[in-house]
Amino acid sequence: MKITVRAVILAAGLIFGPTCCADAGELTEQVRALNTLQGSMVQGAAGARGAIPAQIERIEQVVASLEADDWKQKSNSVAAAIFLFCGGPSRSIRKILDAHLIPDTDAPLVAGAVAYAEGRNEEAAKLLTPIDARAQTDTLAAHLALIQGGLLIGSDKAKARELFDLARLLMPSSLVEEAALRREMSIVDVTQDSTKFLVLGRRYGAQYAKSPFSRNYWDEMRAATLRAAANGDNSRLSEFRGLLKSASPGLRFETHMGVARQAILSGRVALATTETQYAGPLADTPAARARVELYRAAIAGLAGEFETAEAEFQKIDPRILPSADVEVRNIVTAAISRLQGVTDGVSSAAATPPAQEEPRPDSMVERTAQQALSDADALLQRATRR
Repeated sequence: MKITVRAVILAAGLIFGPTCCADAGELTEQVRALNTLQGSMVQGAAGARGAIPAQIERIEQVVASLEADDWKQKSNSVAAAIFLFCGGPSRSIRKILDAHLIPDTDAPLVAGAVAYAEGRNEEAAKLLTPIDARAQTDTLAAHLALIQGGLLIGSDKAKARELFDLARLLMPSSLVEEAALRREMSIVDVTQDSTKFLVLGRRYGAQYAKSPFSRNYWDEMRAATLRAAANGDNSRLSEFRGLLKSASPGLRFETHMGVARQAILSGRVALATTETQYAGPLADTPAARARVELYRAAIAGLAGEFETAEAEFQKIDPRILPSADVEVRNIVTAAISRLQGVTDGVSSAAATPPAQEEPRPDSMVERTAQQALSDADALLQRATRR
């Protein structure tokens, strides 16, 4: 008597709804359909994301209906691995693996995919990294390169980048490419290779700006813009601004304000002025508008308009400001006071953080800025030289 995999799975207690025996190649076709849905999802197609759970369930039903002999076909082992790489649950494939229905030649691939799906990354790396992605069919090769790259990020970033590039090239306009772009951007040093970062960013922005995972991309883009500004790469900064035009107004506002803060703390008046001008129209709350006014006052102080700066500072309620902006206010007012010869080092306009606000650790950028500006006079000296 023929024993179907469905019978094996049912005997193990995993229950599926009514199914019929799958046709040869159906698993491959259903996994291909899942890939198509996921590709549509990351390109912003309406309804694609909502259709994915039903497609995953359909694939599990197909898996349950396959005969034991069907697993002798390599195409089904490959489809099972891709299904897991696509985020499918491991339960049905694990039952097949535990029943020793996967051929020995395909067992490392499927076992590695199961380990990956179950979060056992160390085991997954041992099983999957020895497999040559380039020797596989394109769809498997793309998925495998993406997974291998992710597993190598912590130990070999150069190899990881190479694998992400391969994944992108083999499977364009897909979730694989979208994920490869995000992951590669996260490990490219924008200060050392801004050209590569911008190439990746432009591709992502053109194809996947409506992806449900795009927030990660925008966060990377914001961080890269701040790093480029801190590095003094003004020629590249305009390119980053161009890519940020498609971001949400809130993220654009915070990015421009972050660059302006860095510029103020390093005495770069022209850059601070430009970024504050960009931020102004995006300020849509009283707190945001107060922050813009604060930065304009700080810029006036750096330009030597001390009375104007102090008058504007006194109009702003420090209780609605983030701690980082209170620090900007205090540094600039301290510099103004010293230049004016105030003996206590802080003018009457200087503010302290609100009493109810809990102290927070300084960020790396802020610690660097604070150390660089430990003597507030240096800030004014840099500003007056520009």
